[in-house]
Amino acid sequence: MSEQLSADQELVSDVVACQLVIKQILDVIDVIAPVEVREKMANQLKTIDFATHPAAADPVTRRAIQKAISLIELKFTPQNEAH
Repeated sequence: MSEQLSADQELVSDVVACQLVIKQILDVIDVIAPVEVREKMANQLKTIDFATHPAAADPVTRRAIQKAISLIELKFTPQNEAH
């Protein structure tokens, strides 16, 4: 049974698909990447200077970068430091 999706529904579907792929990639990185690599991933995003970077003009991109940082930090926070 196939149904036509609206443009918004198709976009949401694409975003969810990307999130699922990203989760799988993060799971792999969690297993194979040393702590230094994980920290570098988050730090590279944190070093974006929103005062001068073109992303600052686009609130959607800015929010996406903030979410990416949060995702990496949440995913890679050692369980014994969470308390």
